[in-house]
Amino acid sequence: TMNASHALTQACEDRDFSEWHQGCPWCAVWVVLIDSDAVNATVQAARHALGDALLARYTRQPHLTLAYRGLCDAAPHAVAEFGPERLQADLATLQELAAAPFAVQLQGVGSFTTVPYLAVTQGAEVLTLLHDALQPWPPMEGWHYQPHVTLGHYARELPLLWAVDQLQAVGVGLPQLSIEVQQLALVRYASHDIAGPLVVEGVWDLQLQQYQPQPSALWAEQLP
Repeated sequence: TMNASHALTQACEDRDFSEWHQGCPWCAVWVVLIDSDAVNATVQAARHALGDALLARYTRQPHLTLAYRGLCDAAPHAVAEFGPERLQADLATLQELAAAPFAVQLQGVGSFTTVPYLAVTQGAEVLTLLHDALQPWPPMEGWHYQPHVTLGHYARELPLLWAVDQLQAVGVGLPQLSIEVQQLALVRYASHDIAGPLVVEGVWDLQLQQYQPQPSALWAEQLP
């Protein structure tokens, strides 16, 4: 994504994209939630280094996106793309894949036009395998899955390389950060808030090969 040395970032619009969600309150995504003080500190350092180049408000927990699942709601909704049936199918897919716990290493920084990120140096194969199983069709033409940890959303247009240089200058992405992945999480975020927190719907335990809905889950009742 960084071939063009003159590429510019794309300012993210912090607004309610109602033409997309049409009132459907949630959007579901399979992720690896990262619970690591070292990663949290790195994200904070990165956000500090880029300052007002990033959207000030970003409350999403550090994570690796595995597969976008789409708009959803507790009750059927006209534009909902995901629900208990799709979840059942996903769980069958994970059961079949039987991926064991695995290690991920994060090192180095990069940038898409919309977000700067921490790169994945080890574990990308497993993440890609999980992605391809859960989301076999690309969401859009020419789309390519690249596992990464988002550091924020750009708030304005600026040279991509400047952003990467700022991060490298303060040593973001220099140490190798290791993560042991024991579970995958199905999370959802409020569709009207592009920078809002992730709410855990349930977790797939890689050791036990089973799914555990959270007490606040939308679809706990509809699962066996």
